[in-house]
Amino acid sequence: MGLYVYAVGRSDDGELPPLRGVFDRPAYRLDVGSLYAVVSECPVGAVRAERRNIAATQRVLAALNANFDLLPMAFGTITKSKNDLRLFLDEHRETLTAQLQRISGAIEMSLRLSLEVPDPIAYVVERTPALKAARERTFHSRRTPSYDDRIRLGQMVDEALRQYRDARTSQVMAVVGASCAELIALPVRGEKEIANLAALVSRSDLDRFEAAVHESAAQTDEDIAFNIGGPWLPHNFVQFDPSGR
Repeated sequence: MGLYVYAVGRSDDGELPPLRGVFDRPAYRLDVGSLYAVVSECPVGAVRAERRNIAATQRVLAALNANFDLLPMAFGTITKSKNDLRLFLDEHRETLTAQLQRISGAIEMSLRLSLEVPDPIAYVVERTPALKAARERTFHSRRTPSYDDRIRLGQMVDEALRQYRDARTSQVMAVVGASCAELIALPVRGEKEIANLAALVSRSDLDRFEAAVHESAAQTDEDIAFNIGGPWLPHNFVQFDPSGR
């Protein structure tokens, strides 16, 4: 029987509440010197990314997030034995301790910006005079646009959308960044998403972070929606996998 590993913390943390993890097994602490891992027994082998397993992992981490500073492991992290996990914690003790210090007293919040318009490409084109003129030249001349003409216009559209995203992202980060210990931009998903930010926020500064988000929203195009998520463990700032994958 192996161990499913949820997170790593400092051994001076208090006792964990009763928890049920993957396969409905009880989760508990495995202490190794100044560190401990939150684990539950698990058959050795891959844990599929099924809804019940994801939900069980999230349930354990969410129950601990409010009161403990923890380094979350990659989903599906399994070690073959307690001894393997002890060796990992001993080998990486210095790095793990430094990362725990880095996120001490903090949680992760997400901030996503999206265009609430039917056609984000048309929206950006209408607000980019050079691009609007290029579209007029390409599609409203007497001749049918060539393949190369369409490719060039498509490249201009992609660049204009990138610049629009970069400008709005920088604008928001300049306002919100002061309320965070760290703020990073993650890849966007889909044409409508303008920014996907992850913020490392002190628990005591959460109200300040939310106020900064509202301030930034008031300064940004009214067609852009702001969506705050969290709090979570700092998945986008620290993550370790003792299996070595």
